Amino acid sequence: MIGVKEVLEEVGLSENESEVYLALLRLGEQTASRVSEIAELNRVTTYMLLKALCEKGFCSVFDKNNVQYFRPVRPEQILSLLEEKKNKVKMIIPILKERENTIEEKPEIDLFEGKKGITAMFDLLLKDAERKKEVLTYGNFSIAEKLIEYQSLHWRKTRLEKKIKVKAIADVSPPDYVETGKKWRALSETKVDKRLAKLSSYILVTENYAGYLTLKGELTGVLIKSKEIADMERFNFERLWK
Repeated sequence: MIGVKEVLEEVGLSENESEVYLALLRLGEQTASRVSEIAELNRVTTYMLLKALCEKGFCSVFDKNNVQYFRPVRPEQILSLLEEKKNKVKMIIPILKERENTIEEKPEIDLFEGKKGITAMFDLLLKDAERKKEVLTYGNFSIAEKLIEYQSLHWRKTRLEKKIKVKAIADVSPPDYVETGKKWRALSETKVDKRLAKLSSYILVTENYAGYLTLKGELTGVLIKSKEIADMERFNFERLWK
């Protein structure tokens, strides 16, 4: 059978507050001294607990012959107390919703250099692309051409296995040495925009990442983990694509 004190504690009373409320309920109305005897607690402690119960609405206090008496709320009134609390929470839910997730995560920025570094950057992009099955890229093909040298077999094999599509926009068409298998063609789509020859970078975009590649002797990558920045680059890509 469910314990009375346990339920009272679940609705907001401490263990000692529950003990004092039950003692007061047996007495009907009484002084702190008498309640302390029934509850078997120190008088000062009992008085403080009774005051706390008053604040929580579980009892009231009044003077009789210049002595303070405490009266418990009737058991059925506890439901009204809970309903009142429920209504108060309902009132502040819109305010709480406004504050929900208002502190955005700061973008994470990482620098990648050399073949191993660029390969690691690709792996992060590929993992992030698994949900939407798409990587968007655009930029100067001279950098993209260098990028092809850095693409590990792991990247290509995993991309095909997971059916992740790459949509690319470059300043020139890629040469014929790019794989021409049916599966590869089905997951690769390219458009040409000669204006991109003016750029000195190549950009890769997934759901939560924007990767920037520059070629100054050695290929260097900067990867930014930020949904907002990725959305901005996706917007730029889609405008070019159209």
